[in-house]
Amino acid sequence: MKKITLLLFILPFLGISQEISYSEPSQFIEKAGSVQINLVESEKTIFKSGLGETVSFYPVEIIDLNQNQKKVSGIEVESTFITKEYQNKQDQYTKETAWIGIDELPVLIDWFESYVIPNLSNPAGTKKTVKYIHSTKEIQFKFDVYNATQTFTIAVKNTNHKDKYFWTESRTKDIPSILKTLKYMQTRTLN
Repeated sequence: MKKITLLLFILPFLGISQEISYSEPSQFIEKAGSVQINLVESEKTIFKSGLGETVSFYPVEIIDLNQNQKKVSGIEVESTFITKEYQNKQDQYTKETAWIGIDELPVLIDWFESYVIPNLSNPAGTKKTVKYIHSTKEIQFKFDVYNATQTFTIAVKNTNHKDKYFWTESRTKDIPSILKTLKYMQTRTLN
């Protein structure tokens, strides 16, 4: 019994997740097998880094093609990042998709409204760092404020590239556009 307890205690430190959590849209897609995904292009939010990496937030409706009456809504988060850099030729990019379920929106919206948006214009103070972190089932958001410098990070949890994630300093002023996309999806599902 001691060996099993010790192994469960060590697993998180080795970077091995004990349990993978999937959002409602991921579970729906897996169960349906064949789906149609309708993306709302007019309400998407895209962040781009200076290196050419991107992260996009799309409100979506997912339809089970085997049972047309079955539908689910959510946010598709598409992350494109460099997985291999080359000196004399084009870098290798990888695209990954993660999902945010409708059930996760109220707490995520509250996190943005309560902690991130109010601190976009507030410096942390001299030699002071403040970090705000929120995790959905498939994505971790992090907003760091160090003195007057701000960094916004979006990391896909269920990835083969744990050391690859999107972050930006120069585009933190665009964070309210994510909130707009999240609220659009939330109000759309309430109607």
